[in-house]
Amino acid sequence: MMRSDCSGGVEGLPLQLLIMVVVAGLGLTILMGWMNSISAPHSIGDVYASPGEIIVYDKDNDGLYKNDGVTITVIVTDQSGDRLEGATVILEGANVRNADGTAVRGVTDSQGQAVFSMLKVEQFGTGLTTITVTVAKGNYGIDSTFEIPVIPS
Repeated sequence: MMRSDCSGGVEGLPLQLLIMVVVAGLGLTILMGWMNSISAPHSIGDVYASPGEIIVYDKDNDGLYKNDGVTITVIVTDQSGDRLEGATVILEGANVRNADGTAVRGVTDSQGQAVFSMLKVEQFGTGLTTITVTVAKGNYGIDSTFEIPVIPS
């Protein structure tokens, strides 16, 4: 004999619905946790150098313009604008070198700064040249877009 009230067939539905909601919630939690572990790629943000230009002089009129004892300060930030520690900084161009004649390279400190002192800068002729500031750090890439003009006077 058939029952006239239909409430008996619905008794299991709320339990099945509850189990589906719990399983879907757990699955969503696992998926979101996995997606949150994926971080945005790092990159070098801005590179600043001071002074903004270097003047070189031909004191003996031989066509070789020089400036000894130059100090260049480079500041490096990441894509968020925070100072970047541990980035390698290389200065190239206009025959820039340390006082002992070696290539100019250094590493940024905890303030994202590298200071190069007692540099020698020279160029032949009156044309405008530049010193290219190259910054590199693993997982951040390489940036060579900043240039310091070297101006003969």
